[in-house]
Amino acid sequence: MQHITEVLKDGVTVADVLANLKLREKEFQQGMTFRQRGEKIRRQFPDIYAAQVENAENCLKGMTLLPGCPTLHFIGNPVKWHENLFNDAEYTYQLNRMDHWHVMLEAYSLTGDKRFANKVMEEFYHWIEDCPRQPLYNSGGELLKDNFGGCGCNQGIWRSLEIGIRMYRTWPHIIHHLIDSDYIDEAFLETYLTSVYQHAQVLYLVAPIFWPKADHNHYLMENNGLLYLSCMFPEFKDAQLWRCHALHEMERSINAQVTSGGGQIEGCASYHNGCIYWFVLPLLLSKKYGFDISDSYKERLKLMAEYSLFMTRPTGSNCPWGDSNTYTGTLSWGALCHYIAFDDTRYMQYARCFYSYEDLTRAASKYIWEISDLDDLQRALEKSREAGTLPSIPVFSWQKELKQVFLRTDWSQNALSLMFACRTPIQNQHAHMDPAGFDFTAYGKPLLVDPGIYCYRDDENRRKFKSVHWHNCLTLNHQDPWRYISSWSYGEQQPGEILHAEENGRLMYAVAEHRNYQPAVHKRAAALVDKHFLVILDLLEQTEEDSSVQINFHINSPTVAADSAKSCVCSLSADANIGVFTDDGLKPALVPAKCSNRCDVWHDTIIARFESEHLSAGRHGFVSIACPAPAGQTVPTVSGIKKEFTADGRFLVSFSVMEKRYELALSGKRLDLSVNDVNGCL
Repeated sequence: MQHITEVLKDGVTVADVLANLKLREKEFQQGMTFRQRGEKIRRQFPDIYAAQVENAENCLKGMTLLPGCPTLHFIGNPVKWHENLFNDAEYTYQLNRMDHWHVMLEAYSLTGDKRFANKVMEEFYHWIEDCPRQPLYNSGGELLKDNFGGCGCNQGIWRSLEIGIRMYRTWPHIIHHLIDSDYIDEAFLETYLTSVYQHAQVLYLVAPIFWPKADHNHYLMENNGLLYLSCMFPEFKDAQLWRCHALHEMERSINAQVTSGGGQIEGCASYHNGCIYWFVLPLLLSKKYGFDISDSYKERLKLMAEYSLFMTRPTGSNCPWGDSNTYTGTLSWGALCHYIAFDDTRYMQYARCFYSYEDLTRAASKYIWEISDLDDLQRALEKSREAGTLPSIPVFSWQKELKQVFLRTDWSQNALSLMFACRTPIQNQHAHMDPAGFDFTAYGKPLLVDPGIYCYRDDENRRKFKSVHWHNCLTLNHQDPWRYISSWSYGEQQPGEILHAEENGRLMYAVAEHRNYQPAVHKRAAALVDKHFLVILDLLEQTEEDSSVQINFHINSPTVAADSAKSCVCSLSADANIGVFTDDGLKPALVPAKCSNRCDVWHDTIIARFESEHLSAGRHGFVSIACPAPAGQTVPTVSGIKKEFTADGRFLVSFSVMEKRYELALSGKRLDLSVNDVNGCL
C-alpha cells in the first residue's frame, strides 16, 4: 500500500484533509448533522425508522441476506470475507460490497447507538488487514488487468465492479455518518485514504479496458465510484483527472446504453431500474460539488422512467425479461430516482396504481439520506397514500432499438398486457434464450410467464431458467436456438427482428422473425384481439423433412389439465386462469417447470408443450389462442380452428370464441382482422 504522502497533493497532510472534510460535510449538511437528520427521519417516517433499525440489529449479529441462500444467515464474527458459504460467486462479490455497513451506519445516525458504529469500524480495520489488493502491475511494469476481472481475483473481493460499488455505495457513508464523531480521526483517515486511492487506481486504469464501448451496467457503477471519491477527496493528487475521466465516461455511457425510447440497452427490467439510479447519481453529485451535467444527459435520463412504466405488468411486478427479479416494486425505485433527480412526483403517482404505499416508502428508505428536503418527500408520499394516478401515456410502445413491443388494453390492474421481443443477437449474457418470446398478464395475474432469473450460479438451474425450453417460445427438433456454453457464454446467433407492430382498434399486434434454426425461418405474430384474448401465429419456412416443432407456453400454475383430443390445456387455479387452444396439428404435453420471483426463490409451474412431428419439407403454420378468465369465471372455449395458406402467400386463420367468428390474415409483416357473429358481420 502506498504511503499517504504518495497519494495526496504536494504539501497536503492528513490533518488538512480532515479539516477540509469537516468543513465540506458541514456545508453539505446545511446546518443539520446526520444525527439530527436521523431524528427528523424518526419523527416524520416512523415506518422507515423501525424497518432500518430492525435490519441493523440483524446486521449487528452478523445476520444478512446474500446470494446463495434465500434467508438470513451468519457471515461470521469477524466476517469471513474470503469464504464462499454457498458456492456462489455472487455471494463473495456482494458480501464485499459491505451493504450491511450502510445499514448499520444509518442506524447509528437514527439512534445514536454506538454499537452500530463500533461494529462498522471493527469490520473496516479487519477487512483492510484481511483483504489486501493484489498487484496492479507485474515486475515488467505491465498492467495486470485480469487480476480485477472475476472471482479468480482474490475470490472476487477486488473485482473492478465491487471496487466501484464500495466507492459510491458504502465507504463514503462511513464519512457522512461518522464525521461529527470521534471515530473519524487522522489515524483512521490515513488508512482509509490509502485504500481508497488503491481502489481509484483500478477504476481509472482497468475498468475502461473491460468496457471500451461503455455499453454495460458494470461500467456505470465503476465510474460512479471513481466520480464519488474524486469529488469527496479533491486533495488526492489525481482527483481532477479522475473526475474529468468519470464524467466523460458517464456521458459516453448514457449515449451508448440508453436508447431513444428510454430503455437501457440490455432490455432487462431489473438492470434498467438499477441504471436509473446509477445515471441519477452524477446529477446528485453535480448539485453537491458544483459541476455541470449536459442537457442531453438529463433529457435521456428523463425518458428512462417511462420505459420502467411500460416494463411494469398490470399486477405491479415488472416483466422479468433476462436476469430480472419481479418481487420488488421496481417501478417504485425508478419513480423515486426520477423524483430525486428532477423534483417530479408524476411517476410516484403512476407507481401507486400498481404498487402499495409501503412499496413507495421502502423505495424512499433506500434514498432518504440523499434527499435534501425531507418535508417535500413527506408531502409527496402523503399525496400518494390514498390512490395513484393512471398513466396518461399510450398503451402501445415499440422499442425499436431493443426489439421489444409492449401492448396493453388499458392502464388498469385488470388489463391484458403483453411484452413481446425478438432480440438476436443479444446484447450480453444477462439476456436469456427467448427469440420471439413473450410475457402475458390478465385479470390481475401473470398467466403465461417468463421464468425469471433464480440465480447467477453456473449450474443446471441457471441453464434451465435461461433456456428457450422454459420460455414462451417455439423450438424446432427440441433444439436450442443457439449454443448454451455456460452461464455467461453463448454460441453464435443469427439475426432476429420485430418486423412490424401496430395498434388498430380491435387488434394490437407485433410480428417478429428470426433465423436461429437455419435453414428454417421462424415468423411469429402475437396479437391482443378484442381486448379479450391472445393469439399466437407461428410460421416456419424452409423446414427440413421429418422435423418436429414444439410451441411452449409457460403457465404460472402448478395444476394444469390437458386434452389431447381437443388440442388444449387449461390452468386450474383459485385466481385467474388461462386456456390455450391450438389447431389439431399440435398435441399437448405437460412438463414440470419453475418460475422465480427473486434470487434463490422459485415456485412450481407447468410448461404446456404443443408438438407436431414428422413435418414435411417446406412451409408450415400453427395457431394458438390463449383465453384468460378472471377468478371465479370459466375460461372461454375456442372451437372450429381452421388454417390455410392462400395462393398469394397469406396465412389465413379462423376460429370461434364467445359467440363470434374471428378471421386473421397474416401477410408479410402485417396482420388483419375481421369479426362475424351468427347474424353476420359485426
